[in-house]
Amino acid sequence: MSTSSTGGEPDPERMLSAALRAQATGNATPETREAPGSEPPRRSERSEPRRLPVLGVLLYALLLGIVVGGVAGVVSLL
Repeated sequence: MSTSSTGGEPDPERMLSAALRAQATGNATPETREAPGSEPPRRSERSEPRRLPVLGVLLYALLLGIVVGGVAGVVSLL
């Protein structure tokens, strides 16, 4: 069924499916495309991508675990 039960309007599920498929494949409508003369966004001077702060997060988790473990040990001795 390509039309809804109210008449000749297209089915909203099919419209949503088509829109999501077009977005996933990169087919943008002319309104969403950038103007041809517009300047692309500037990149930082570093060419390497930003990295996640994995070491900092792991260190924070380790310290938090030690503190919580110490508090739990003190509470269990009371």
